[in-house]
Amino acid sequence: MTNLFRNSTQIEDVFCKVLAPNDDSGRHGVLIPVFAYRMFPNFNGFQPNSKMNYEETIVTYWQEDTGFIAKQSKWKHYHRYPERRMTSLSPKFMNNKIEGSLLIVGKYKDSFEYECFVIAPNNSIYSVVGDIFKLSKKDDQFTGSAILPMEEILNGTRNNEALEELICMLKGINARGFIETMKNGDTGVGFTFEALIGIRANSGKDPDYKGIEVKCSRSKQPKDKRKASSGKQTLFSLVPKWSIVGSRRGLIEQYGHIDEERERIGLYCTIKIVPNSYLWHLEISEPNQRIYICQNGTRVIFYEMEDLRSALESKHKESFFVTAHARKNVAGNEEFHYDSAVHCNLVSFDEFLRLIKENLAGLDFAIHLKNGKVRDHGFLWRLENRKYLLRLFNSVQEVL
Repeated sequence: MTNLFRNSTQIEDVFCKVLAPNDDSGRHGVLIPVFAYRMFPNFNGFQPNSKMNYEETIVTYWQEDTGFIAKQSKWKHYHRYPERRMTSLSPKFMNNKIEGSLLIVGKYKDSFEYECFVIAPNNSIYSVVGDIFKLSKKDDQFTGSAILPMEEILNGTRNNEALEELICMLKGINARGFIETMKNGDTGVGFTFEALIGIRANSGKDPDYKGIEVKCSRSKQPKDKRKASSGKQTLFSLVPKWSIVGSRRGLIEQYGHIDEERERIGLYCTIKIVPNSYLWHLEISEPNQRIYICQNGTRVIFYEMEDLRSALESKHKESFFVTAHARKNVAGNEEFHYDSAVHCNLVSFDEFLRLIKENLAGLDFAIHLKNGKVRDHGFLWRLENRKYLLRLFNSVQEVL
């Protein structure tokens, strides 16, 4: 794998994707999954809520007969969908690809320049590359996509043996088809999978498999018809520095709103970079290494970035996200086909900040004062949509 690049020591991250039929060099370009956005530049003047398309120039290198050829390629954001693509690529390699071909994109350190390769199924290194990225295989062709730091490719994953065991068990469970739930209710999908791989239920924390957190969810659709996840995703809860308000009580007394129906003073809202209807917004201060929570321009409370980093890293360790197609059987009991899984590792605080700047992550206030008592449901940092969760990790592998 490392011999593929001109100088593997200069490569920082490597993205691998099985090319879709409509991925091409120009008009469509290559659709990039959200977890690989960090390999590409920020968009100049990007306004999260604007209905505009954006693009930035990048340089891609392609190994043609005369050597490596540089192309002025594009990194594009389309607001309508929304989605992001690489365009203006090599017609020679992209427009005449064989079905199932892999696109390999290696990013140089400290620059937005990329070495790109298209590897067909008849290439001698096809299986080697697919196995390195742990892509799922069907009918001798790989499916899915992944991103790995070059360091991880060179040195191997820290928990490789446990990961290989988990993937092997997952594929065996997948091959069994639908399995009836072992527990009724919302937690049945996770309880059943954990039981199948030998994890005992533990009320103290989410169960894990030899250090890998296992998180399961259900979908009404099978994998090939499944749309991207939706709904908010809580990342962690963290109490802020109270600054000018002094305490929870000070916050609710100074900035709460009278709720006559519930007979209380409440402060319930989501706060992001773009001001909300109550004029609350986030301000990222790189020099102070703080994120301020502001109301109409006044810095009310704040977080130290180091505290946020610690909370994120402690909550989101190496994780194995499993999704099951759920349905009711003839007896009326729920059953699951565990048909997709993603392995994630190396959480990135920089990407967390990037999501905040794109108005895709923020802080939820959920606090009220009633009968003299202040109560809150935690100061929750959340993603606007759970589909962005994979962006938080430097290593992402679609293993099924």
